[in-house]
Amino acid sequence: MRRYLGRVMASFAFAALMIVSLPASAGTQDFVLVNDTGFDIYEVYISETRDDDWEEDVLGEDILEDGDRLDMTFRGRKACLWDIMAVDEEDDSIEWTAVDLCEVSVVVLMCDKRGRKCWAEFD
Repeated sequence: MRRYLGRVMASFAFAALMIVSLPASAGTQDFVLVNDTGFDIYEVYISETRDDDWEEDVLGEDILEDGDRLDMTFRGRKACLWDIMAVDEEDDSIEWTAVDLCEVSVVVLMCDKRGRKCWAEFD
């Protein structure tokens, strides 16, 4: 019995060690946001599609300049569908809705040269 208990405890310790030694897992929804709009983005909001309100500006005091990219990291979130809103210097905003961040790892925000039509490409 003592031998059996020892094996069980050793197996449990090994399993616990494997769980603890795994890298802090990033969220399934982690992605890279690329600004290819032709203008600088001053605010970026990302919220679950089912939410009625936008969460905090993820840029804070920073600016996502045209051509720059931003690594977005999620922790402890399980939802896959997210809305993204970008705001420029003149407070004009563009929204992309129901982006499946469980399937997408790169979101490239783009606009035509006049900024009249904007879209996103996903990879």
